[in-house]
Amino acid sequence: MLDLTDLQGVTIEPFRGDLEALERMAHHAWRDEYGLASFPNLYRPEFVSYLMRLAPDSRHFIAAYRNGEILAFLANIPRTFAYRGQNFRAILSCLLVSRKEYARRGLAQAIINEAVRINQEITSYDFALLYLESGHRSSQLIEKFKREGAPLQFLKRMHVLGRVLDLERVAYSEGLKNWEKMAIKMWGANRLPSGRLPDGLSLEELRPADLPEAVGLLNSYSQRADLARVWSGPEELNKEISCPNVSTTLAVRKQGRLVGLINYLEHDHLGKSVERWAWMNHLHLDLLTTEEKKGIISSFLNHLAGRGMVGVIEWNKQYYSQGFLYRNRFFPYFRSVNLYAWVFRSGLQLGKMKKIYEVQI
Repeated sequence: MLDLTDLQGVTIEPFRGDLEALERMAHHAWRDEYGLASFPNLYRPEFVSYLMRLAPDSRHFIAAYRNGEILAFLANIPRTFAYRGQNFRAILSCLLVSRKEYARRGLAQAIINEAVRINQEITSYDFALLYLESGHRSSQLIEKFKREGAPLQFLKRMHVLGRVLDLERVAYSEGLKNWEKMAIKMWGANRLPSGRLPDGLSLEELRPADLPEAVGLLNSYSQRADLARVWSGPEELNKEISCPNVSTTLAVRKQGRLVGLINYLEHDHLGKSVERWAWMNHLHLDLLTTEEKKGIISSFLNHLAGRGMVGVIEWNKQYYSQGFLYRNRFFPYFRSVNLYAWVFRSGLQLGKMKKIYEVQI
């Protein structure tokens, strides 16, 4: 436990598991920053619990407290990446948030410093990845670290690709202007496609017996992406891609054989109303033809609509060709994030990248 002498009575320690209190604190902080604009509820208790099961050591999730009240939070999720033919141990650092009253008082900087110390204490990680939204307070904080000499390297800017499934609900929740609604209608992104699958293909829930083949499909990206997630085996993959109401995976079969998969996360977007969106997470359709890919995504969109989702988003990670998404009326959205690496290994240079296989949190 670390005492902060410049913040009377504040301590940084392993997260106590007070999920509802974390969610309330995060909502106040994000609403203060985003105002009336919508934002995803990344602090939904079910989602945070899901992330916690991905980390073997509870010290990867840390929080700041004062008199039992949670003031700040940061999650660090271990993973392995392939880069230029070599595997590296890394951290996906995410969900940094602090109470608005403590902005610019050094608390967020202190919790990041403590996370770096803990990560080096637990094991020798090579780098940490951070997604930062342009203009967000966390981006300003990281720029400060960079000016002070922290080993931060910019990797990639990622833009959102979106597809609307229920335009009226999305328009109300997001506060879309009339011209925005008209643009979506003109592009045809307000109508569900037929959902008809090409002959010989099926789309259904992934079975436990599929996991070894699924690992092989996803690990193949280590040969093609600039930086690619690497899975140790079926158990690690299953923890991430199967969790009720959080993470769902659909198997693509051709003549009964597994030839692809689509994994997505469920996130509540908080706007004028609370609406659930699907975030595409892990995807492999490379063994299919262009028409087969288009048909699978058409069926996938109907699956999501049947589950009450109002829309789906993906990011231009570019580890696979995304033309079939545009053919299903996906469109670029105005939000973007920047991916940085905080490099711990001396001499490791990652640099700007085009193709990255990793989830966006």
